[in-house]
Amino acid sequence: MKLLLIMPDAHMHTLKIGPFVRSMREMPLSICTLAALTPEYPDLDIRLIDGSVEPVPLDYDANLVAISVITGCAASAYAIADHYRGRNIPVVLGGVHVTILPGEAIRHADAIVIGRAEKAWPRLFEDFRAGRMQKIYEEDDVDDLLGVPAPRRDLHRRSGYMVPDSIQATRGCKKICDFCTVPAVWPKYLRRPVDDVIRDIRATKGRYIAFNDVSIAEDPEYAKELFTAMIPLGKKWGGLATVDIVNDPELLALMKASGCGYLLFGFESDSQATLKGIRKGFNKPVNYEDVIRAMHAINISVQGCFVFGFDHDTAEVFQNTVERVNELKIDIPRYSLYTPYPGTELFRRLQGEDRILSYNWDDYDTMHVVIQPALMTPEELYSGFKRAYRETFKLPNVIRRMRGLSTNTAINFIGNLTYQMFVRRLYNEQRFSAPYSMLAPGTAPDEGWYRSSFKLTETP
Repeated sequence: MKLLLIMPDAHMHTLKIGPFVRSMREMPLSICTLAALTPEYPDLDIRLIDGSVEPVPLDYDANLVAISVITGCAASAYAIADHYRGRNIPVVLGGVHVTILPGEAIRHADAIVIGRAEKAWPRLFEDFRAGRMQKIYEEDDVDDLLGVPAPRRDLHRRSGYMVPDSIQATRGCKKICDFCTVPAVWPKYLRRPVDDVIRDIRATKGRYIAFNDVSIAEDPEYAKELFTAMIPLGKKWGGLATVDIVNDPELLALMKASGCGYLLFGFESDSQATLKGIRKGFNKPVNYEDVIRAMHAINISVQGCFVFGFDHDTAEVFQNTVERVNELKIDIPRYSLYTPYPGTELFRRLQGEDRILSYNWDDYDTMHVVIQPALMTPEELYSGFKRAYRETFKLPNVIRRMRGLSTNTAINFIGNLTYQMFVRRLYNEQRFSAPYSMLAPGTAPDEGWYRSSFKLTETP
């Protein structure tokens, strides 16, 4: 039996040299964890395909195809699903987008998985082998992530990723920002047993690992236990965190001792009014200097994210943000566009205000303008976004943000040069060349598509 697990191309930034393709991110865990969750059989052959670094084999003779879907690749996921179903190969769809809009996804699948897959996927697979696969599978509610096996990283091509060893310790987030899909998909904050996480870290081959948790230190006491257990392993790691960790000196000390080399923070904006408006008032922009200073004092590099297109943003926000990034000496800055993903509070609000310009999910990659901004035109928002990227990664500004000489300095410099390549792609690649789609193909999700109103007993 042949099982094909697919992640469609999510248009992540990649380094391409001839046929060689490397994603500038860590190895994704979704389909290699799914592979680990699959019941073992002597006749089972599992193949993993990440469309971001390799082509999807449309002629593959699979017995079952499962596709993990995020919003930005939903259209291509559906096209792939329709292709295989056209060849009479059963297709299962799951993932974030399917969980939020199951009524849309089910039109392109023989079965869908809503929510987590730890128990639902093995049950689906056994049902498929027995010839009784149902249309809909949904995970039971749980309080923690127990018994999750080590991901099958061996089925991915290690050379396809900047960091091939990624780890998950927690899932979800206790905070609810208006543009974030996490509360809609994982309403509970779940933790894996520390011993399980350490087992997975020990199994990694390289010295560097990346946590893909939304907020690695959301539960400070759990994080302290984890970091303490990591100290003897001698790994270097990075992950995502919120700025409030700076208020816990013990946590910072354990982060450093456990090998933390970088953290990504969602600063989002320098405006307190904006942060309150997006329900991220726990960020205090007046303290951003303290965050950077605390991180740099223990030689942890800062990757800082800012978003453009908030309702308080005017045309001055772009230059002001570039200057602020340089002033703060953020090691590797990132920018994105305010995007109302379905299922979020932002989506509901902007849809009610008739300010969503496109329901073409291809545009939902934070690189396209899909909303009508409050205080500027869509063209002004997009041109300012590109200009901010170009100015930020000009060599004089990159050098201005550098600090001292260390291993981190070299890594940060290479990271900035990589973003220079991304800027060229942003200006030249056809996918990013249009500022916005102006009601591109696709219709607004109807009420029956949403998880909240989708009737699990119905089969459209």
